Amino acid sequence: MSAQAAGHVPYRTCIVCRSKRPKGDLLRLVLDQDLRVVPDCRQCLPGRGAYVCEACLGSVTKGKALSRAFRGRLRGVSPCLTEWIHRAQGDQKGCRNMEDQSSCVHDTKKRPRPRTADTVAEDS
Repeated sequence: MSAQAAGHVPYRTCIVCRSKRPKGDLLRLVLDQDLRVVPDCRQCLPGRGAYVCEACLGSVTKGKALSRAFRGRLRGVSPCLTEWIHRAQGDQKGCRNMEDQSSCVHDTKKRPRPRTADTVAEDS
């Protein structure tokens, strides 16, 4: 019987208040390619992660918690994380309730629709 089947719940520590909570209750933060801190809403991006609880989200950019968590390698905070913090402080839950979760991290570009007789009829 595996640990997951036995009801194992992974715990992580908030980098601000140092309280231990279930992993699913915390927001995971990672560094992107430009070494800026971004939210990892799906908790699946590669690299070192840092966790922050919802109560500490507003104060995560103040102090040295992020620098300590990422061992001084970060170069700043992404605008996406700043927007996410403002949204969370306005009693909205960031990515968990957003329709398009990929907009936080990935630069998604829409591909143009192929021009066929069907799409031309739809556009007019």
